[in-house]
Amino acid sequence: MGAVKGVILKINPDAQVVDISHDIEPFDVWEGAFVLRNSYSFFPKGTIHVVVVDPGVGSPRQALLILSEDYAFIGPDNGVFSFLYDSEKIVKIININNPKYFIGKSSTFHARDLFAPVAAYLSLGVEPEEFGTEAKECLKLKIPLPEIEDKMIQGEILWIDRFGNLITNLDQGLIKKIKSKKDFKIPIGKKTIKRISSSYYEGKENEILALEGSSGYLEISANQGSAQKILGKKRGDKFKVEFKK
Repeated sequence: MGAVKGVILKINPDAQVVDISHDIEPFDVWEGAFVLRNSYSFFPKGTIHVVVVDPGVGSPRQALLILSEDYAFIGPDNGVFSFLYDSEKIVKIININNPKYFIGKSSTFHARDLFAPVAAYLSLGVEPEEFGTEAKECLKLKIPLPEIEDKMIQGEILWIDRFGNLITNLDQGLIKKIKSKKDFKIPIGKKTIKRISSSYYEGKENEILALEGSSGYLEISANQGSAQKILGKKRGDKFKVEFKK
């Protein structure tokens, strides 16, 4: 990362570089996409986000510059930008293919040699069209949606954070619907949850809770413990919210 930041600062010494995360599991595009989804909008308008989770580096996959009304996103065309399409109005997508703005010919370190210099030149005012040709589409990962019935909602675990919290795909609207029901249960693993808590502190140590997490999704957590370890769950596992009436 030092080399990547060095490239940016060498081109634009006034650039302000802020790290979101370097803890993404290697090659885990989905995790990178979800972390980006939870963080990019807290930055000022005009921020350039460089997102490099790139198991296909050196392959024919496109390198993208995505422009929304408020932000720019730079990274590989492998699905890492999938969540943007539900929250951002995409204005233009550029396939970065103009070697004038690259710095070297490494096929294994595009973060340093391609994405970083493009971000730096973009921050200096170079027009997006200078970096390549317009792309009509890009790869989108399939984001699982909840299955909703009269007496049941089936959800799925989208992501597990470093604390072992299970972030699900039940959004704020569904959380509100669950809260409006007086009699419901969430059987998960060997535990059953019968209420939506407002914070972790409402449970005893290692007690399994359901609450609205900072991502806006329903989160299965354990007070001062790992829900993942207690419940033995993994990303992609399904669960149900069951209503009596």
